Order: sequence, then C-alpha cells, then structure tokens
Amino acid sequence: MAEEPSSHPLATRSSPEDGAFILRKLASDLPLSADGESDVRITVVEVWNGNLYVGTSAAEIIHFVLLPAEPGDPSESPTAIQASRLQPTFTHDAGVGVQQVLLLPSVNKACILCNNFLSFYQLPELSPVFRGVPCTWVGGVDLNLAGDEAEEGGVVVMIGLKNKTRLIRVTQEENPRVLRTLEYGGCVVSVRRDSFSCAADTHSYALLDVEHNQKIGLFPISSLDPDAGGVGGAAEDITTTAPAHAPSRSVSSASTHPRGTQEEHKGHGRSTSLGIFGSSGAATLRPESPRPPGQRYGFDVPESLSRSMSPVPARSPERGHPERTSSLPRTTSPSPDKPLPPPPEGAPTHEEGEISQTQVFVPLKPHLASPSPNEFLLTVGTTPSEPGVGMFVNLDGDMCRGSIQFSCYPDAVVVDGSGIDLSASMGPDMDAEEGYVLAAVRRQEEDQVGYGVEIQRWDVDAGEGDSSKEWLKLTSMSDASAESEEQVTTPLGMRTVVEPSELVLPAVTEKLLVKRLKIASTPTNESQSSQDKADLEFTQRLAKLQTRNVLWSGNQIYWMIRNPLVTRLDARLEQAQSTPTGDGVRIQPVRRLLEQLLGDIRGQEPRNEAEYLGLLYVRQKASILLFMELILRSSTNIIIFENEKRITEQALKEGEIDPRVVLSLLPILNAEVVQGPDGIQISGGIATLVEQFLQQNNLAAMPATINGPFGDNLLQLVKRYLQFWKGRKGDGSVTSDECLFKSVDAALLHILLLLDQDSPKGPATPTSIRAELNDLVDNHVECFDRAVELLESFKRLYLLSRFYQGNSKTSAKPPNVLATWKRILEGETDEGGELIDGETEVRKYLSRIRDQSLVEDYGAWLANRNPKLGVLVFADDHGRVKFEPTHAVVLLKEKAPGAVKEYLEYLVFGKKHTQYVNELIAFYLDIVINELESSPDSRDILLQTYETYRILHPPKPTYRQFITDNAVPAEWWNSRLRLLQLLGSNQPATSSYDVPTILSRLEPYEQELVPEMIILNGRQGRHQEAIRLLTHGLGDFDTAISYCLLGGSSIFRPAGYIPQEEIPSRDEQAVLFNYLLQEFLALQDLSQRIERTGELLERFGGWFDVEQVLNLIPDEWSVDIFSGFLIQALRGLVREKSETTISKALAGSQNLQIAAELVDRVESVGPTVERVQ
Repeated sequence: MAEEPSSHPLATRSSPEDGAFILRKLASDLPLSADGESDVRITVVEVWNGNLYVGTSAAEIIHFVLLPAEPGDPSESPTAIQASRLQPTFTHDAGVGVQQVLLLPSVNKACILCNNFLSFYQLPELSPVFRGVPCTWVGGVDLNLAGDEAEEGGVVVMIGLKNKTRLIRVTQEENPRVLRTLEYGGCVVSVRRDSFSCAADTHSYALLDVEHNQKIGLFPISSLDPDAGGVGGAAEDITTTAPAHAPSRSVSSASTHPRGTQEEHKGHGRSTSLGIFGSSGAATLRPESPRPPGQRYGFDVPESLSRSMSPVPARSPERGHPERTSSLPRTTSPSPDKPLPPPPEGAPTHEEGEISQTQVFVPLKPHLASPSPNEFLLTVGTTPSEPGVGMFVNLDGDMCRGSIQFSCYPDAVVVDGSGIDLSASMGPDMDAEEGYVLAAVRRQEEDQVGYGVEIQRWDVDAGEGDSSKEWLKLTSMSDASAESEEQVTTPLGMRTVVEPSELVLPAVTEKLLVKRLKIASTPTNESQSSQDKADLEFTQRLAKLQTRNVLWSGNQIYWMIRNPLVTRLDARLEQAQSTPTGDGVRIQPVRRLLEQLLGDIRGQEPRNEAEYLGLLYVRQKASILLFMELILRSSTNIIIFENEKRITEQALKEGEIDPRVVLSLLPILNAEVVQGPDGIQISGGIATLVEQFLQQNNLAAMPATINGPFGDNLLQLVKRYLQFWKGRKGDGSVTSDECLFKSVDAALLHILLLLDQDSPKGPATPTSIRAELNDLVDNHVECFDRAVELLESFKRLYLLSRFYQGNSKTSAKPPNVLATWKRILEGETDEGGELIDGETEVRKYLSRIRDQSLVEDYGAWLANRNPKLGVLVFADDHGRVKFEPTHAVVLLKEKAPGAVKEYLEYLVFGKKHTQYVNELIAFYLDIVINELESSPDSRDILLQTYETYRILHPPKPTYRQFITDNAVPAEWWNSRLRLLQLLGSNQPATSSYDVPTILSRLEPYEQELVPEMIILNGRQGRHQEAIRLLTHGLGDFDTAISYCLLGGSSIFRPAGYIPQEEIPSRDEQAVLFNYLLQEFLALQDLSQRIERTGELLERFGGWFDVEQVLNLIPDEWSVDIFSGFLIQALRGLVREKSETTISKALAGSQNLQIAAELVDRVESVGPTVERVQ
C-alpha cells in the first residue's frame, strides 16, 4: 500500500509486522472473468491439497493448481495455474453468483451452492456426480470429527431448504441420503458440534438438537428487525409432525428422550433410500428410547424456568474500540419460564428500544463460529454502521463468557485458536494458543469508506488480560488509494478453509538461522559444512506455519497467518532500532521502547521450541541494542545513569548472547575476540545488526579513556558480564567452544589491567580491582599466550609470576615463576609493585619445590645477592630438597663464594658440625689477615682501639664489649668479632680447632690481634702469657680477673651459665691469681699498679698466701695499700686458730663420750669365765 509523502522521517520506513496476524500472498491478479468484465468479484474461496477454488459473482468456479514458489523467489507466494473454469448448475439467476463451496475431502466430493442451487462435484477436478437441489445453504459438518473418522461412514452435512433443514450423508460412491429432517426453514448458516447446531435464518439465531429434534430460540440478529418476533424460551419440538415455527412455552414431550451418544450419532441409524428430493417424511437417525427418570440434559429446562425475552444487542455511541464486557451471571426467576441471559453492557433500555424502532431497519447477515467444542459465537447488532456484539453461548443455550464488541457490524467473522483457559494450569506438554476473533468490518470516516480486519481475543475476559483490539495491517495489498495501512478501499472477504495449509516464513529463517558473524577477525573459510545444512533444515522446520484462514479483496487472495512470536517481537525491535528523528537506516536505539519490550516478555514461558528460540533471539537482540545505545552515548562523552547500565547488564545476562559479540563492538577489546574455523555462530538477525553497526561506526575513533565515559559506562559493565560467563563455564547448557572462553578470559584480563592502572602500588586490598586481578590469574585461564602477552605489555611482572603459578604445567611452574621474580629483583619494572621482600619470597618458594637443579641455581643466585638469606636455602631441613653440607659447601664455593662463610657459620653455630670449625676459622682469618695485609689503616684502627681502651678509667667495659659497641661497619671487623667468638667459645662443637695452625698464622700480627693471642695462649695452657697480654697488652683488668676465676675457659664468650665442671679448682685459681698479682705489680703506671694490686688483694685475698704476698710487695709501700688484705688475712688466721681450738675440744669431748659408752658396755656384758683344760 502506497502512502502519501510525509515529512516525518519514519514515513519512509516499512511498517513493522508486529500484529497478531500477518498477510502472505496466496494468489494475485486472478482472471475472475472470462470476458474481462471488471465488476466481477470473489464470493467464496476454498483451498485443498494444492488446489485453489474461487467462486465469483459471475456464477463461476475457477479451479487453480498451486505450484510452490521457487527457492529464492522474493514473492514467496505460490504460482496459481488455472486448471478449469466451471459454471455450476442453477435454475434461475438470483444475482448472487457462487454462494458456498463446501469441500468434503474424506469422500472426494464438493458441494457448491450457486444462485440458491446445490450441486455435487468430484474432487479435485470438479466433475459433476449427483443431481442438485434448490436450497438456501449447505454446511454443518461436525467440527468435532477428525478426518479419519469421517472417512469410515461418509460425511453428514446439513442443507437449508425453504421450510426445512435436512441432514444428509455424502459418501464416496453412493448418492446422498437423507438422515433426518428438521422443521427449521430458511437456514442461512449453521455450525455443528456433534448433535448440537447453532443456526440462523434471516431474522434470528437458534440452538438445534439434531439428535432429538429440539430447538431453543436465542437472539434476533438485529434488534430493529420487526419480523424477528418473540424468540427464546423453552426447548421446542421440531420434528416433521409438528407445525413449523410453532413455539412451545412448556416442556415438550420430545424432551423426555435422551440425546444420542457420539457413537450412535456417527452411525445415524437406518436412512431412507428415497434420496434428498422426496417430500415424504425423513427417516430418523435411530429409534428413540425412553430416558430414565431424573436424568436431564442441556436442552431440558426445569418446569419452573423458561425464557422470557430476547436480549437486545448493545449500541455504542462512540466509534473506536469498545472494551469487552464481563461475564454475566445467570439468574433464576420465579416465573415458570427460564429467563434469557441479561443483555450486554451498554444495551439500550426499554425506552431506548422504543426510540430505536424509529431507525430504518437494514437486514444484517448472521455470522456463526465455534471457537471451542462447547460454545458458539454469534453476532448481533442494529445497523451495519453501528457497533456489533459477539455473543458466546454454550450447548445449553446460555451465555458462557463476556461478550465482545466490533467497531461496526462485521461483514465476515472467523475464529482462530483453541484459546487459553487462564483458570487451568498449563502443563508442559500442552500446546495452547491464544484464541482470536477476526472480523472484516467497514470503516467510514467522513466521506471515505474503508475496509479492515479487526482482531481481538475471545478467550480473555475483561480484567483477565489485555483485551484491547488491533487491526490487521493490509500494506501488502498495495491499495494506493487507502489512507491507512489498516484499511483498503475495496470490500474484504474472509473464511476458514477446509484444511490447514503449511507455509514457510523466510523471515523466521532469516532471523533464527545460525550464521557466521563477519567481523575483522573472521576466518575466510566459506565452505558449507554438514552442520550448516542441518542448522538450515532445523530453522526451516521452525519457520513452517499452518493456517486455515484466507482473506480476499478484488482479485487478490491472502493467507491470514498467526504472526510467530519471534517476528512479532522483532518488529517491535526494528521500531526501537532507530530514533524517530533518524533516517530509519542508521542504528540509533530507543532505550524506552527496548526496556518496555523486555518488560513485556519478562517471565514469559515458551510453549514450544520455536517460542523458546524466538524469546532467546529477542532477548539477545534487545540486549545488544541496549548495549549499542550505551556505546553511542559514551562516544559523545555522556556519563550514563547507573539504572540504565544495570538494566543493560541484566538484559545481557538474560539473553546470554555470545560475549564475543559484545567485545566486537568495543575498541581495544575487539582485539581479544578469538574465533575458530567456524567463526562466531549467532542468529542471522543479530549478525546482520552487528555487521551494520560496525559499518556505520568507526570504533577506532571512539574515545577510549579509562577514567572517562568509556571506562565508567562500558568497561565495568562488560567486566561483570564476562565474569558472569566465566562463572557459567562447565554448565551443561553452555557451549564448549574453547575460543569463546579464550576471548572471555583475555578480555576480562585486559579490562582489569586497564582499570588497575591507576591503583596505588603494593599488595591488593579486599574487594579491589587488584584483588579481582589476583583471583583471575590464580585460577585457570584459557588464553595462556595472550595472557602472557598482556601482562608483559602492561609490565605486571608479579601478576605474570602468579599467572605462571596458576596456569603453567607442573614442570614449568617453578622456572617461570622464579625467572619472573629474578627479573623484578634485578631491577626490571613491575608497575604493580606487589612483590614485597622479594628475596624472602624466593627463599620460601625454593623450599616448596622439588627440582634440585632449580634450587641449586636460584639458591646460589640468592646467596650471591643476600648471603645470609641465601644459605638458608641450603640449610633448610624442612625444604623439599635437602643438601648434604659437604655438597652445599662445594656448590657455594663454586657459584656463591661470598656465602660460604655464612653457610659455615650456620653449620658450626647452628647445626654444631665441629668438622667445619677449622674451615670457618680459616675463612675468618683469611678475611682479617687479608685486610691487615692490604690496609695499614685497618692495622692502625686495631692499635688505636687498644690505646683508647687502655686509657679508659675504671669502671670500664670489657674489651670485647668495647669493640662490639664501637664496631666498624666493615666485613672484616664483623668477621673478627665472629672469629673471637669462635676462638673463645668453650663449647665442644666450636672449641675443637687446630690451635697451632691458627697460632702460626696469627703470630705475625700478634701486636694487632692481641685478643686472639690471649685466647690461643689460654688454649695451650700458657696462662701466665695470656694474663700478661690481658694486663699489659689490653689493660682489660676485669677480663684478667675473669680469666683467673674461669681458668681461661672462655674469656670472649657471651654471658651466660657456665657449667661447674668447667670452672677450675681453688688451687688452680690461686695459681692464676698469683700470676695476675705479679703482672699487676709489674704495671708501669704506679697509680694503676697500687690501685689494681690493692683491689685484687682486697677482693680476692682468700686465694693468696700472706707470706708470699708480703714477699712480693715492695717494702716501700705503705701498709695502708694492702691493709684490707692484711686485716682479712689476720682475721682469717685468728678464725682458723679459734676453729682449731674448738675442733680439738669437740674431739676431746667426743673421745670421753665414747670411752664412757665403752665402760657401760663392758659392765653390762659382764666378765667371761673361760676354763682352761
């Protein structure tokens, strides 16, 4: 349908097919007239088994053979080849042409009503078979019967005569036979379910029980019909013996008979052989039998109830779409008649009814349909231009649901779909479908008359769902004179054909067919695989639809197809794909429409495979459009609301679209898309959308500032979406394409690295981006090579080492990790700065691995950098690799000579390995002697320490404490301290060194290494020399005294407990003190000599002999110098003399006591007499 030019940008766009039904061409440009007359129109259409039968107003039946469309034909419609043109038999020209075409495929017969004359023909060529009969209508095939059931005994149809209605059986070979005659004349339409038929004459509707010959009058077709008379009431007997149209207001005697069962009805009993044209009474289907009392059926009315009046159809003063009325409750009446249901909402009152009688009565065409096995739909109204009403009645003749309203009285009505019972639970196997009523109506606006198709649901009452109406889009009819896409200027006709036809919608295939997304990195392999063919076949199967409804206008015929969910929703997506101000081509998504669509389908459960894939497709496409909208807004430096980003993220997660599609739309990250030989397989509609977007937008020119809209709007969202996909890895419903998860991991790593660039250096804090990075690299990552490349490019070496630890092969983990840490420790840039105390980390890591060669190499490397830490690698008893000391020493001498001393110290002091004492001492000596040999300043330093220490006045620290407190920050100084500690220790593990050898090396430096000479002299028992050096060489008098007390066991050992057995006896101590006294008396400084001698004698006088001391002390010294010693000595002598006297006295008393005890004993025993022989 062409439209007038419009200034609106969207005027040039094709109208989206978002309605419940769409049109697909069945046939066009049909030659309706043999002689080219233009006023010939289509009156009826039937389609069966590739044959198209078109009845025209010229009283002709045109038979066309439908040839399927060629593959790739853009018209997608079959080709109609005319097979024959037939003029059915009729007695006189009523001017109506072909009125009905009733096909009976099960018996290969066709019933054609033309100018009120019924003829029978053979299918499919329409050759005449039986003689015809005048009638007003033919039809009434039982809608409850399946095709195979009808084939067994023929097909029972109803024909309407002037005064009667007959049921006849049409078979394959025999002539039609009358089964029953009903006294119901002038029938113009009927719909039958089993033995119940809802029929209409030119004035009113009635419900017929063809089994028991009963009738209930329903409603007048037009409330203005003066000839409608009184309809409604109790069931009437309409057997041939009863007067025609004689209503009965009481229960007839026929109502006592039971209804025939379905099996009895199928047989129809024994029929007459007189044909359908005799005037004799028709045979009954079967003999009637009495019914047990108390059993009542739908047509039976209690005696207390009857019908009182007929309802009047509602008239709406407004044009447009009136709402559905609600279901009306039944009411009972105390009158003996059963009342009719209340009139629909908006029906005129009694006064209004009187006024309406003044309107001009125009006969209305009755319309009947049966949307379900238990109910009928019939239409009532006032005038063709006023709104019409659709009434639903059940098999009892009662209104069973709310009425529906039409914008004006319809020209034709069809129903589609079995309907959804919202009160019943839907099982997983129930293929329920919505119930629709399609009505061809006339739409008059001002002076323009148009025709359209009004669509509404019949299975949804007001308040139970969306009951709004819609109009079928008729754009494909190409009516240039129409002002709207929902109407045409030529009258419309529609009907339901005898059997469903299968159609394929290429649009569904185009949208759902899995195809390869063409982006920059797509492989060039274009060969079609067997999987591609299987996907095509599968999608084509989903695109197959069935329909029974046709629509015609002029010389064109269309299928009215229920619009698949995917195309209906995709049409809304196409509307939301571009803004109203756009050109309709460039992708500029409208977020409001997309969010509204996603809200509409949220929670919607698919009822079949096609809907499942369709909903998935729609969710994916909508999510991509929302993401494209974010990209376009971010490219203009707009910061987007969090709510919009959250909605987009949720849409992506619900759609579960391949994350590589999302990545392909972003700069920087599109480089992380990895494709296999088959590329990225997605639905064709989404692939087309993405390819078009990439063609329209230059991603390279898009701002990609991490701290701007790109990072805030997009990176965070994409990061969470990738984490969502990574968490789904391994699920049974997720693809196993390794390229997908390679892309996910690479892109996620890239995003986290970008976001972490501005984080402060150092370890990660909880919930930070750096913590997410650590968690990512610590676990399995698919893209090993790309991850290494990214981490190297961002200079995140510590992360690289963690990545190696989590993702390398077992044998490759230690070398990769250690090599990376070595790079960091040797100064290579690590932007993260996360390796704190790296040398300690290396030592800990070496203790956890089993590769001995690797431990040796990196242990030696660490020992060269940090000997104290490095030697722990070789000395660790808890490490996976353990070293024998001899092997470790050899190894360190070869690869880390500077650490040998540290290792030996550990062996000697820590592990108590005495065999390495001499070697360690040799190391110390080498260091100290080499220093003294090479550096005169060092020798001066040592000599200066002696001089400085000697001039200190008591109390002063020991020389060992002095040199420790005043240590020189040099390796040789520390080595000398350790040497003194090692030489002076009295522990068995460290005192078993070779004294002569060491002494020989120290003798050249005995002036500089005085403490060492003292220790070695003591070791050799040369105590007098050792005391001399302590007294005169060092001037360390306190240490000299300690030497005498401890016997020279360890004068430079650390303070602590000394075992008693290591302390010399008192006599030995006395000898040493005598040596010390002699050295004190030899001091050059008189004051020092007097002070030290006096202090020694006073403090330790008990170890000296008075006579020897007096002999040694110079005579010129005053007695006051050693008066304390003399007083203490004399006191000792007096005390000793007193103690001796007391001892003698005690001994004497003890002797007397023992003598007394002896006498007493002798006396007690008495004498002993011995006789001498």
